[in-house]
Amino acid sequence: MKKISKTTCEQGLKSMIFIAISCFVLFLLSVFEVLEVQRATWYLILLLAVLTAVQWAAAVLVLNFRSDEIGENTDMRKKDWLFTFIPAAAGLALLIVLYASLRGVPFFTIEGKNVLLSLLVLLGGTGLCYLFDYAYITATKKHVVQTTTVKIVKKEKAENPKKQASKEDKREAGKLDPETAVFPDLVSIDKRFLLEPYAPAPSAEVKLHELCSGFNAYLESKGMFYTMETLRAFVGGLACSRFMILEGLSGTGKTSLPKYFAEYCGANVCFTSVQASWKDRSDVFGYYNDFVGKFKETPFLRALYEANYQTDEIHLMVLDEMNLSRIEYYFADFLSVLELDESQWKIELMPVSTGGALPKKLVDGCSVAIPQNVWFVGTANKDDSTFTVTDKVYDRAIVIDFSQRKEANVLKRRVPQIHLGADKLQALFAEAFADPAYNLKRAEYEKFSVLTDFVLDAFDINFGNRILNQIVRFVPVYVACGGTSAKALDLMFSRKVLRKLEGKFDDGIKANLVKLEKLVLDEYGKTEFSSTLETIARLKRKLI
Repeated sequence: MKKISKTTCEQGLKSMIFIAISCFVLFLLSVFEVLEVQRATWYLILLLAVLTAVQWAAAVLVLNFRSDEIGENTDMRKKDWLFTFIPAAAGLALLIVLYASLRGVPFFTIEGKNVLLSLLVLLGGTGLCYLFDYAYITATKKHVVQTTTVKIVKKEKAENPKKQASKEDKREAGKLDPETAVFPDLVSIDKRFLLEPYAPAPSAEVKLHELCSGFNAYLESKGMFYTMETLRAFVGGLACSRFMILEGLSGTGKTSLPKYFAEYCGANVCFTSVQASWKDRSDVFGYYNDFVGKFKETPFLRALYEANYQTDEIHLMVLDEMNLSRIEYYFADFLSVLELDESQWKIELMPVSTGGALPKKLVDGCSVAIPQNVWFVGTANKDDSTFTVTDKVYDRAIVIDFSQRKEANVLKRRVPQIHLGADKLQALFAEAFADPAYNLKRAEYEKFSVLTDFVLDAFDINFGNRILNQIVRFVPVYVACGGTSAKALDLMFSRKVLRKLEGKFDDGIKANLVKLEKLVLDEYGKTEFSSTLETIARLKRKLI
């Protein structure tokens, strides 16, 4: 149950108990003849109690519908509150009509003075109950504890807790002079984090399926609409590769997806527009200027270097329109380094220099380290102005195809952001890997092998351990996000295996595609392997 609905239920139940206590007091007054309560008055009190219960239930339903995913905020407006109290207004109007028109009927024959006194006793008794309840909470200090807890949580969610710099750090920061440093911007970052040490903020307690559903609601509140299949593939891609390619036609929301993911999760994102003239890593990181004796740093290098300090923050390095130039030229170092052990994730910027102070977080002289809280996301358009992405790049990346869009929905409620640390995200992935219910079953693997064996025999297409390891890691996370293992295999097969048929026009390919299509339908049907069937249909159209 959402927080706001649970609170409303608890408050409503407390009110009903207090009203029941007041009714019992009124009953005692009637028994001891302190106040004579007529039978018709009791009937009216019963009807009012039923009407109160109905209105309480209506309020719970409306608040639950108009609140955010976790029930901490609601976007109730004045007209929404008016609609919420329609049951109470309609019930009171009906009671007035009945009591005005059926005065002769004993059930509806009431004395105004008796009803007024009885209702005053009920209101007074209920008010005393609330007064005693408040006094009890104040005396036991429960009220103070609850209020303080809420304030602390909201403060931690709004901003990272501050951490005081030590005297040693302040002295060391005073010695740093960015003006005389070879890497002025990176030394400035060192100085800033020495004076304001990084302290990680607490992460939200969410599961992977809650992360995907909450992210989907946040996107819709921003007017962006994606299929759940795309969102699960995005989160699953983070689990099995440090490099992801979002591919599709221009205007399909490729760049917006990492942007809003960073907003929703409280992550850091650096956008870099790739230029057609890029040829090597100096276009990504910058270069050493011999004339001034300084390294010209890029925003990409500064963001990557800063990630070495903010160790529990998710950092997304987005390369927009990355296939405007050949990816294997300027991104070659990353493609190679990310294949190595994590301890060797570093790229040399320049030969070791002895002039000026070097940044603290550079390793092995002048190499920048790629920390484990960094993911690289590239967007790639499919048009004549771009280069074809080669198999070398595709094999190392998780590819998400943006050929489908979800139909727009109307979502007016405000969805709050959360904070998700890199350690928490990795822990969620580890939970999915360790859960046997999410992992690929032996029977599912053998069934999938039927397709891969056919592709090998018919098209001479095979895949190595790299893609197999990606599949093994992708499936459990995709399932933990709320998907199925069959759909996860469908996405990986269509984007990692069948993609190798792009540009091939050999004799017999179309006939073998027809056979593959029949095999997929026999093994999985139309729904589970829809992406594979769409890819086969597209390849067949190109061969006509």
